[in-house]
Amino acid sequence: MNKIKIAFSFIKIKLHNIGSVLFKGATAYVAISFALIQVASIVADNIELNLILGIAKELFMQYLFMFLIVLFPIFLIISYILKRKSIDHQVMSNFDVNLKKLDDYRPKIAVIPFENLNQDKDGQFLVDGIAEDLLMELSMVKEISVATRKTCFGFKNKDYTSKAFKDEYGFDYIVTGSIRASDNRLRILIELSDMTDDRVIWSNKFDRDNKDIFEIQDEIVTKIVTCIIGEIELTSLKRANRKPTNNMTSYEYTLKGRALNQKFEKDANAEAIKMLDAAIAADDSNPLPYSWKACTIGQAMTLGFIEDSDKTMADFVDALSKANELNDNDWNALRIIAEAHLTLNDFQQAMVYANKAYNANPNHPYVLWIYGRMLVRYNKVESGIKILEKLYEIEPMALADVNTDRIVKELFVAHYMNQDYKKCNELYDQIHEHGFREWLMHIDIKTKLNIDYLNDVWFVEGLKLFNDIDEKKEIALFHLNNKNISSNLLNLSKQINLST
Repeated sequence: MNKIKIAFSFIKIKLHNIGSVLFKGATAYVAISFALIQVASIVADNIELNLILGIAKELFMQYLFMFLIVLFPIFLIISYILKRKSIDHQVMSNFDVNLKKLDDYRPKIAVIPFENLNQDKDGQFLVDGIAEDLLMELSMVKEISVATRKTCFGFKNKDYTSKAFKDEYGFDYIVTGSIRASDNRLRILIELSDMTDDRVIWSNKFDRDNKDIFEIQDEIVTKIVTCIIGEIELTSLKRANRKPTNNMTSYEYTLKGRALNQKFEKDANAEAIKMLDAAIAADDSNPLPYSWKACTIGQAMTLGFIEDSDKTMADFVDALSKANELNDNDWNALRIIAEAHLTLNDFQQAMVYANKAYNANPNHPYVLWIYGRMLVRYNKVESGIKILEKLYEIEPMALADVNTDRIVKELFVAHYMNQDYKKCNELYDQIHEHGFREWLMHIDIKTKLNIDYLNDVWFVEGLKLFNDIDEKKEIALFHLNNKNISSNLLNLSKQINLST
């Protein structure tokens, strides 16, 4: 699917955010137009239009009617533009505040995988899913720093009370617990411990129907945050107070699909889509399986599990659009939409959605990934570097990567944009497999520093590797949002070809 088709597909998502306003505006326009026609008809009956305008009443009314019809789409377009700007301004209103708080210390917390007291493999996904949901809800609170899922689930069978654990991870607090599922009931034991003195500062037992799981999670999140940082404004916790579905079948299928998605394997990816489709079939008003289905399809296309066809892209956009329609504050859908706008070089909208995703979940690595890259491209390079460095610290190997190249490469680009060439040279040596982007930028750095590189191994190998590359197309894929830099890199690539 080409960029034009993708762009039209995303109009549906944009329209959802302002659809109700446009509907109200259209309704008001029709009502006002009808009233205007009525008034015009009465006025025309009482004045001599032939003497004033030189036309008969019937022709005047026809002109007025045609004018109102022609003006209608223009009115909607203007309303759309004004409303979109209003929404964008509202989303970005806390943008500078977010950036100023990047250096603020926030208590660090980890959720240790819960113990499955049933000791059955079939129930393990539910236990892990509930713990991950709790982790997800905590990560939405800006006032605390939350360990990633990958980190937390790596703590299984580790002695989290040991000094070595404390020294290595430096968490201020940890959450532990156990779950026993019996018929339609859940028995959950939860503890919050202060790692500085190995003291349990809060614990509770829940014995409830499994349909109450979301209320239990809300209680736990509220209590944990209150214990750590005291009473905070309700708005800081309102995202945690959500109940995506009343259907436990839909919830359980969503947990299965999400768990399979995070294996980053072809067969697991295909099975994840089946599970998420089953979750949607059980409750088509549940937004979570839609956003995770979009994420899973996107993962499949990125990793080459399925063909990047028009049908695949249509399924991806449909799932994403539905997720956004059902919950326009879903961090997962928002960060995917931001990625899509970045692909389309719509940097303004990419930044809007990335900022909204960050507002919804400032701790998730997927969100930090798009947010950091967009800050670099939005002329907030130093803030972008801080975000990317934080991401590198908490999860250096993203997705199914086998090394740290993905994040190190973006840090290399960020420092290049910031003209910190010394740091770029350090990072270049850390990259395992250099792409055309890093290779070309490294040449530009050497050129600007008047350092000879023509006989260097990295340069010679790059000439062979990138000999047949479409330079203009590749540089466009850098998505730099800086025409001068892109133009300079293109000219440099042409000079390299001429010189060799």
